[in-house]
Amino acid sequence: MNEQLTWNLRREATASAKACFYWKKDGQIVRSAEFTRPELEAECERLSEAGTDVTQFALALIQLALSRDSQQEYR
Repeated sequence: MNEQLTWNLRREATASAKACFYWKKDGQIVRSAEFTRPELEAECERLSEAGTDVTQFALALIQLALSRDSQQEYR
């Protein structure tokens, strides 16, 4: 069975939002990683150069950008 990639955003009151990625195999998390927006931008570039599908990472990056914009509206 192949690994399944899922992700979500985590927002903390005192810190920037982070994208949290989880790789699951047979229902078990086998790897996880958290990225800030700059870290995720670098990861997308690295994965793209390696020929890896960056669709889920790019979607998370968009959500991080939108999250940041919405946070600034309320300040």
